[in-house]
Amino acid sequence: MVNLFPTERRIVELLLAIPGYELGSMTSSDLSEKSGASRSSIDRLSRKLGYQGLKDMRKSLLFEQAERDGPAAPGVRRSSTTEDIARRVMAALVARAEMMVRLVAQNSAFDTFIEWLASARTIHLIGAGESAVVCEAFQLRLVRLGLPILFTPEYHTQVTRASLLGPLDIAVAISHSGATKSTVRAATVAKQTGARLAVIGGITNSPLSRKADLFIQLPTGNLPGSAEVLDRVVAIGLAQVAFECLAARHPEMRSISVRIDDAFNEDRM
Repeated sequence: MVNLFPTERRIVELLLAIPGYELGSMTSSDLSEKSGASRSSIDRLSRKLGYQGLKDMRKSLLFEQAERDGPAAPGVRRSSTTEDIARRVMAALVARAEMMVRLVAQNSAFDTFIEWLASARTIHLIGAGESAVVCEAFQLRLVRLGLPILFTPEYHTQVTRASLLGPLDIAVAISHSGATKSTVRAATVAKQTGARLAVIGGITNSPLSRKADLFIQLPTGNLPGSAEVLDRVVAIGLAQVAFECLAARHPEMRSISVRIDDAFNEDRM
């Protein structure tokens, strides 16, 4: 036992209460959001307890949980069955999706985002890692409305395209942490050209959100599940929300989508 400050004790109690499936994907930003403690406090606690960092501490906790639980006896149903894990993960996703609906309803940012998409000369998507998957979803959905939307996951090409933008274009940067260096750099270049910058992210005061002309907040607060993982699923859902909003407000875009569907006919691969 070591002497813990109140904030450190809160972090420890939270970590001990988290199920293994959630602990395995928890990041320092997730833990900071849930505990109300800063990431530097989490790092200090890890070192105080003899670990190199949160990753090392999580690994130790996971091993300890596995040893404590052990194999289930015949006929005993553990809370780590596939069904139970699936139920918890999907319930956490539903909770975040409902929060996203409230955020859209309480703030005009998403309506402004739809107007920007509809009027832009070109739309340049910026994202890296798992956020690149969200960018792909936006491109695949919105190109079917005839929008001039482009995305490449390769960093140098993102910066190259960002440097070619102008005041009639918009850049859409997607990053939960808002601190991914490659994304921040490409977004900075886009801003320097005079393009408008829309940011979709989970951290309101991040390096990326501070550059934004328009910020769309992903779910935050004491919600179940890993924010960095589940918020990306919710963000992919936003791509469909944007598609439906644009199709409803712009009949010509809806007709383009129908024409594209007809072009495939029965020859879908």
